Amino acid sequence: MKTPRLLFLLLTLLLSFSTLGAELMAADQNLYLSAGDKLSVFRIDDDSGKLAPLQELDLPGAGPMTASPDKNFLYVTANQSSGAKGKKPGAGLVTFRVGPDGKLKQLAIGPVNLRPGYLKSDAGGNYLAGNHYGPGKITLWKLEDHVYRGQTVQEVELEQKAHSSVFSPNNNFLLVPATGPNKVFQLRFDPSTGQAKPNDPPFAQGPQGDKEARQPRHLIFHPSKNIVYTTNERELPGVGVWSWNPNKGNLKTIQNIPTHPKGFKGTITTADLHLTPNQKFLYVSNRDTTDRKSVTGEDSIVAFSVNPGNGRLTKLGHFPCEHVPRSFVIGKNGRFLFVAGQSDNRLGTYRINPANGALEKIGQQETGARPIWVHCMNPPAP
Repeated sequence: MKTPRLLFLLLTLLLSFSTLGAELMAADQNLYLSAGDKLSVFRIDDDSGKLAPLQELDLPGAGPMTASPDKNFLYVTANQSSGAKGKKPGAGLVTFRVGPDGKLKQLAIGPVNLRPGYLKSDAGGNYLAGNHYGPGKITLWKLEDHVYRGQTVQEVELEQKAHSSVFSPNNNFLLVPATGPNKVFQLRFDPSTGQAKPNDPPFAQGPQGDKEARQPRHLIFHPSKNIVYTTNERELPGVGVWSWNPNKGNLKTIQNIPTHPKGFKGTITTADLHLTPNQKFLYVSNRDTTDRKSVTGEDSIVAFSVNPGNGRLTKLGHFPCEHVPRSFVIGKNGRFLFVAGQSDNRLGTYRINPANGALEKIGQQETGARPIWVHCMNPPAP
């Protein structure tokens, strides 16, 4: 009788330490913001969600960013140089080392041929991928000991309005949503060479019905199911749910939910989307682009519950937010959501109700001009 009781006590103790460790990791998290030609770092209070300034770096052209898989490095799009007189500055990618407190130290800046509108690291931490909206291309860049120094592996021509580029969890594929052609391009990725080539078939067609949300823009993988979610930007904006074949690298649309507010006569486009860490809720940003010069609008973060069995979505409601929320992020503890308003130059903080997914606004602060990207992560392990 003593042995089972002893085992029970040991398991309880281990679980307590595990939970405590997770809470400590979640408590020590930072937020990174690209706005106003600066890169700002904030410490997130785990209980209140309040942001405390930690670091601010001058970074002309600061834009999309991504972290290495081990969180030791942060890669940020920026201006590579001042450029020749009368010409726009050249584009570059900056590599920062992330310290144990989350502060950044710049290691290098390397030139790129085309400025990416989205940036992602592969699972091995050896390559970066970025999209190019106007030219309709993606580029793969080589990292040397986790640092980008200017080596381009490949430029792949697809179609105009390629809007993001995301590696599959198994690192064997690269998916590229493109709004204009209403497709998600499917490419095979070779992690040993950094080369990508069209898969068979080369793309998955987006929804085509008149009453469906179309034109996939941003894309995320469900962390434990063969499911992919996309924001579908235009026509009727909304969110798409896709089945994912991890062996063949193929997508198939299985659900489509418009997010246009009822009765609203203006223009709404969706932009970003994120899942809570517990996979219980998914959020999508609705942008009121009726008048881009306005500092107010019918913008919202739209909440969905996620079916734990099949990953399908049920819409929960619209929650007003900052104007033109191009980028937002969910804290790593799943308690708070942070929204960057690209047209009102504000960063909003929202508490996530763990029971029903509702958002409660608890704070807002001014940012630099046109905040374009916000990212959240725990500092790397010491």
